Amino acid sequence: RTFAPFVAGIGSMPYREFVQYNIFGAILWTVLFVGGGFFFGNLPFVQKNFTAVVLGIIVVSIIPVVLELLEARREAESKGSADGGAAA
Repeated sequence: RTFAPFVAGIGSMPYREFVQYNIFGAILWTVLFVGGGFFFGNLPFVQKNFTAVVLGIIVVSIIPVVLELLEARREAESKGSADGGAAA
């Protein structure tokens, strides 16, 4: 939702159409996350282990960042070895 206005502007989407999609997306986003929070918040497992659930969400959220950092390091190492390791 953060980049949608920029992409819509670059793509020359008519403002009226953008507003319609934006309102629909906001309503859908709200219903899904409030409904999901209500549903999962009422599960006994989540209520008893709330701290573990929050920590799990944080860990799952950090995984893509860690994977990207590892991939960037791997690419940098392979580029360094492909150059013969010599600095220019």
